[in-house]
Amino acid sequence: MIKLVRIDHRLLHGQVVFSWTKSLNISRIIVIDDLAAKDELKKISLSLSKPSGVLINIFSVNEALSKMPKVEQLKENVMLIFGDTKGTLKFCKGYPKIQEINYGGIAKKENSKQYSNAIFLNEEELSDSKQLKKMGINLYMQQIPTSKKEDLTSKI
Repeated sequence: MIKLVRIDHRLLHGQVVFSWTKSLNISRIIVIDDLAAKDELKKISLSLSKPSGVLINIFSVNEALSKMPKVEQLKENVMLIFGDTKGTLKFCKGYPKIQEINYGGIAKKENSKQYSNAIFLNEEELSDSKQLKKMGINLYMQQIPTSKKEDLTSKI
């Protein structure tokens, strides 16, 4: 069962991954990121970053879409992590069952607007997010389970 869908440019990182996996009893993390999926060094790094006892898969968006029938059959609690809004939008168009997306970290860059302490969207990311919103997906910002859940859907 998919328990969390998250966008975080850092993909897997320390406290956040450990807090979410513990809070939601996650036993499998699926990283969906085209760049990471074809970078062997990144894959090794991500595999070393996961919590002990938690399985990890690293797929491109297209690979992940092809695997979703199998993922739906898993008896595990699953977290999907995307590296950017572009890949998330492409995935959600191909897999329209996602109802909610956690925006956990999108880096500040030139011409981006700040929406929370860790969410900065440029025009392309804002456009992607608006398309996700139009698909009826609830968008929210939350760093870790104990931090305040902030609505993003109404801010875009």
